[in-house]
This record gives sequence, C-alpha cells and structure tokens, in this order.
Amino acid sequence: MRDNIALAVARTLCVIATVAVAAPAMAQHAAFRIKGRVVTERGELLAKADVRLEAFFGYAGGTFAGPRTLSAHTNAKGEWNVGALQPGVWLFEVIAPGYLPETVVLPIRILTTVSMGTSGMTLTWDLILKPVPAPDDAQGELLQRAAAAAREGKADAVRTALQMIPEDPHSDFLSSAGRIAMVARDMDLARTLFLRALERDPSSYRAALGVASMFMLQRDFDSASRAFDATRSRTHDKDEQKFLSAAIGDLSTIMVR
Repeated sequence: MRDNIALAVARTLCVIATVAVAAPAMAQHAAFRIKGRVVTERGELLAKADVRLEAFFGYAGGTFAGPRTLSAHTNAKGEWNVGALQPGVWLFEVIAPGYLPETVVLPIRILTTVSMGTSGMTLTWDLILKPVPAPDDAQGELLQRAAAAAREGKADAVRTALQMIPEDPHSDFLSSAGRIAMVARDMDLARTLFLRALERDPSSYRAALGVASMFMLQRDFDSASRAFDATRSRTHDKDEQKFLSAAIGDLSTIMVR
C-alpha cells in the first residue's frame, strides 16, 4: 500500500513539474504597442485615415497565433497607435480619402518573448506612412478604379484594371499599382509591379520598399534585410530611416539564430 501511495505521489509531482515547465513556453510571446503618423510627401498631416494591420507570420516567422487583424484611425495630427501586436511579420496599409493606398510589410520584434521583460512596451520608433494622390490623368483614373475595387475585396476586378497598364509606365505608377495589388492580396501581381518599378527607377524609395515587403512575405529574411538597407539609402527622412533600421536590426536576430 505504501509503495502504491508513494508511486501515485511521484506521478502527481511529475505532472505538476511538467505543467510548470510547459506553461511559460505556451505564454512566451510578448505583445507590443506601435504608433505612427500618416502624412503627405510634403509633410501635411492626414486626419481620418484608416490604418489596417494584418499578421501573416508569427514568432520566428512561424505560424501566427493571436489577434491577426487590427485597425486604427488617425487623429487631427495624423497620429495613430495600436496595441496587442505579437511578434511576427505584419502588413500595414493606409486608406485615406483622396489618396492611393500606402502599404509596407515589417518584422515586429520577431524573436522577442515575455521572459525578456518587454511585453506591453511601446516600440521606440514611429511608422511613417505617406500615401500619394492619384495623378490627374487617365493613369490616375485607372489607379483610382483599381483602388476602389481593392477596398471592396474584388481581386479579379483589380487584376483586370491593372492589366491595362500603359506600355511605358513610370516608376511611381507601378509602385502605386503594386500597393493596390497588396490591398487586394494579389501578392504575385504586386511583386511583378514592384520589380518593374525598381527597374524603371533604381533610386525609387517606394519601389524599393515594395520589393522589401515582398521578400518579407516570402520569409526570405536575408534578402529582405538587404532590400530594407537599400530602401534606407533612398530616403532622407530620419523617421523613415529609423523604422527601416529597426526592421534591419529585427531581421538580424533571426538570421543569426
């Protein structure tokens, strides 16, 4: 009898110990608050813009578990902030009245855990997003139609509209078209458009940022890091340089893991 009791106690203690070890692992992912601003290329603040976030991958680029979509609106100062972001790969998109969509895919503390004591903290950089107005011409009308279809979730209509791209498009047109394709979640089309935009103008910040975003969605973190570095060299905006540097630093943690 005593041996049976001792064995039962030993098994119970083993189960307790196993749960104690497993529990932290199950709750290891941190959560962060991110803030940013939506402005024009001339620095004008954009109020009442919709900022939407979607997680594509989770901790270490693996399967995401948690609130996958989040949203916010800019205030009168063009500012927004969102909490409860778990580590991973996030798509940010801005929809503002009178402007074409702006998008970027970024790593958010991709290898950070609660045990590091950072959960609930606000990230140290602001995400600066700059939507552009549509050109006042036939190409602008095409982009506006495609953007409206993308916001309504009509991916086929977006692809049909963007197949009407002129024979000799400029880089800004292609970069805007790529962002519209991202809003429609047609990432293959977006990738093609961003690569064409960068070929047209190798110095383009918006084209380079689009290419970096595509590498992030492919989980090609090495290429994404190089693309973010190339993008950083194409802007003189210190706030843009800061969030790009944060992305490069974040990716370095997973590349040397």
